[in-house]
Amino acid sequence: MTDPASPKRSAKRAKLCSIENANRVATQVADRILSDTAVVKTGNPLQPFRVVLASNAPQGRTVSRVVTCNDDE
Repeated sequence: MTDPASPKRSAKRAKLCSIENANRVATQVADRILSDTAVVKTGNPLQPFRVVLASNAPQGRTVSRVVTCNDDE
């Protein structure tokens, strides 16, 4: 019987769930929407990180933040 608290992950899921991938996605989202984003911890082992608008990041859960800089103005 498997332990539900520690699900087995495939190599592909491990890569998709990594902090590196979350930071990459956060950067892409910030560039696309021209707004600051944050990577937050979820507590869910199947989705350990989530990208949100920095203004909506729950206090104490932020792992990293992408700050946009608009040099065009």
